[in-house]
Amino acid sequence: MSIRWRILIVEDDQALALGLHINLEAEGYEVIHSATAERGISILESSGIDLVVLDLMLPGITGIEALKRIRKDDPKLPVLILTAKSSVEDKVEGLKAGADDYLTKPFHLEEFLLRIRRMLDRYEWYKPGETLRIGGSVLDFNTLEITRGDGEVLRVTPHEANLIQYLTDHQDRIVTRGELLKNVWGLDPDIETRTVDTFISRIRRYIEQDPTRPEHIISIRGKGYRYMP
Repeated sequence: MSIRWRILIVEDDQALALGLHINLEAEGYEVIHSATAERGISILESSGIDLVVLDLMLPGITGIEALKRIRKDDPKLPVLILTAKSSVEDKVEGLKAGADDYLTKPFHLEEFLLRIRRMLDRYEWYKPGETLRIGGSVLDFNTLEITRGDGEVLRVTPHEANLIQYLTDHQDRIVTRGELLKNVWGLDPDIETRTVDTFISRIRRYIEQDPTRPEHIISIRGKGYRYMP
């Protein structure tokens, strides 16, 4: 591994944390562990961390509250929620709070390691100066800010940027809701959920001149969505 990525594990289950620590180090990562969110946030403030593995049910402040604090200071730090909370509502709450990915316990080690590698690969999206123009708006992947044609600047979450990137990367065809659930959210594509529609509505408010009559993210009835430059 050419870059020795530093990963912070925030997990109060000592046995699980030790197992993750050993396996991540075996993959070449540098690993730091915290049993509380408060100490984890302190580590983030003083150490160069490239990715966070975050439990939700922690002593002291919860993982969701910790994630909100992390996002306030760093909009693009990769965060993987690793938790026993497995309902769709829990997943949506975590993703809306700013998580990049969500994995439930129990889990397969191979899947966990694959998701870590995928999230670190996405760092290439945040190269300084990398921007995407959508109509009269410009999305800066470095700052995760959208500057609208009227000069208004809006902050997007990493997941919203992830969704926009996926749609623009596949603008030559219709992208189904199931495909977005699987490849952007990491959810079962057969799950009936309004997650995709909710995020699409939010993105339209950012980039469309009239969100009720979209010109760039078009709904294809019964199929999904297509991005139109």
